[in-house]
Amino acid sequence: MGWVFQGNPKAFDIDDYLSRYPELIYWRTPRYASEIAIGDRAFLWRAGSEAGAVAIGVVVERPTPANRVQHPEALGEDLWIAERPDPAEKKTGIRIEELRVSPSEMVPRHLVKEDSLLATTTLITMPNGTVFRLSAQETETLERLWGISSALAAESSVSEGERKLRAHFVRERSPRLRADKVSAFRAEHGHLRCEICGHAEVGVYPSGFGDKMFEVHHRAPLAKTTEPIRTTLADLAVLCANCHRSVHSTKAVEDNYNCLVSHFSERS
Repeated sequence: MGWVFQGNPKAFDIDDYLSRYPELIYWRTPRYASEIAIGDRAFLWRAGSEAGAVAIGVVVERPTPANRVQHPEALGEDLWIAERPDPAEKKTGIRIEELRVSPSEMVPRHLVKEDSLLATTTLITMPNGTVFRLSAQETETLERLWGISSALAAESSVSEGERKLRAHFVRERSPRLRADKVSAFRAEHGHLRCEICGHAEVGVYPSGFGDKMFEVHHRAPLAKTTEPIRTTLADLAVLCANCHRSVHSTKAVEDNYNCLVSHFSERS
């Protein structure tokens, strides 16, 4: 079984919440609390003018009063724009597996509405709720629109020979967080430069192209986290594409980062 957890950006900053807590979040669960189980598929849905599925994950904590959840630091209480909910209101813990807050990458409402099966769900016909139940077939259909299969693997044959196509989860870094970091760095330093090798955008690339070679790196790799953490701009580093690729060339990401920093420090 699957569930869609909907957020209204006029009442709660869902994009900022997912950007800050890209590993684990909690969502209001005024309905279906007795039916939601650990391991259920979960989709995060943004309401409003840019409505659609913006994240996919799995239930890891059954609906629990907010003042008794395992990780209260991940509730995002400060992001409520409208009136905050009752602290005893039940919330479901969801482990995020992939994030797509950008309108160009999310699964938009119109695409869901065009599917003959999903068009009949209450998510489309009665969209004013917070939690929507999906049948097994509806869950698989929405997974397919997201770009995965329920088995996480599919095979196809092509003329050159047999090819295996495997769908898998990718933990995507928030485009919003990157944009905020790039803007803050440029405001502080006047231009972008790699925090490892020092390569700068000025005088090298035409206007509008300089920032394309810079990427944002999480100083503490998200893959290593076992507890939910709030990501702030101070947790990020601006790196050129070459250094970022070198940092991630092996699983020893932190060691690679420190080695490169030491190397370029000695050369300066």
